[in-house]
Amino acid sequence: MKLNLSVPQKLRDFAEKYRFVGLVLLLGIVLLALPSEKDKKDANEFSAVSAVTQSEKSVEEQLEALLSQVEGAGKVSVMLTVEEGEYTVLQTDSFTENRFSDQAEEENLRTETVFLERGSGGSEAIPVQTCGPVYRGAVVVAEGADQASVKLDLVSAVMSLTGLKADKITVIKMKSN
Repeated sequence: MKLNLSVPQKLRDFAEKYRFVGLVLLLGIVLLALPSEKDKKDANEFSAVSAVTQSEKSVEEQLEALLSQVEGAGKVSVMLTVEEGEYTVLQTDSFTENRFSDQAEEENLRTETVFLERGSGGSEAIPVQTCGPVYRGAVVVAEGADQASVKLDLVSAVMSLTGLKADKITVIKMKSN
């Protein structure tokens, strides 16, 4: 069975007349569908955020494993809140600019980040120091938290590992199943 589809002459004339406009529109739609630099940057920021979260989870898991080793602590669960995540300090150069006017001398301090130039035309900032996260507080839930000596040991351990003060650490007894 053969289908006989005929396109009206007016439609053919219209398509012939505006075919280049249609191609330009189609090309524009294809270009809009391609990922832009902003989309790539957003994806990189997302991966950086998830990497920080993974790092924080890793610290919590290591802390749980360590604290569960404390005599009398039993099963332990830890939650840390972060005030400031891990960050890198970059190399900078400082310049002092002196400006003289009729009335006074003006001095401005200007700071610029130092970049290392690569042979392929790229450049990257020079890291000087990487600083770990700054913690806001910690909650430790432990089976043996009803014993004062265990509670003190848990608080001391968390203080040593996170840099938190005792008033920022809460130790709570875990409910029995």
